[in-house]
Amino acid sequence: MKYFAYGSNMLTRRLIDPSRAPSAVACGFATASGFVVRFHKIGADGSGKCTLLAKASDSAAAHGVLYEVSDADCARLDGVEGVHTGGYVRRSVELRLAGDRTATAMTYVAGARYVDASRVPFDWYRDLVVAGAIEHGLPESYVEELMRAPVVPDPDPARAARARRLLKGS
Repeated sequence: MKYFAYGSNMLTRRLIDPSRAPSAVACGFATASGFVVRFHKIGADGSGKCTLLAKASDSAAAHGVLYEVSDADCARLDGVEGVHTGGYVRRSVELRLAGDRTATAMTYVAGARYVDASRVPFDWYRDLVVAGAIEHGLPESYVEELMRAPVVPDPDPARAARARRLLKGS
């Protein structure tokens, strides 16, 4: 199945973790027109996570990574992303790829009751998103936009340390 990642799952080593989607293979950079990425999804830890927001603007574009993922791993990813709670819902999106190609892929969008524009991500979460964007060569201006997102420190030092190890690749 084709999966469009635009948040922390852009970082390949995060996505291929055995608890997520170890079958995932990156197919390349992709753009969903008519959407923007914001850290407005209420995470289980109370912080802001990424979601797509529809924007009626010709310039609106959410950048991310197109992956090929097995059906079994998509089912596992549904659990991780909280589809069963309504935290995220699956959505089909049309994507633009390199060379004027297009594709349709599944992605996750925050459920309506899980959207709060006042949410702010933990610093490590924003850094995972940025690392994935850099890994896959997303536009520099887009990476800079992600880096400008306000952040807060995680009050759980163990969780923050796990994320920092992931960022370092260990």
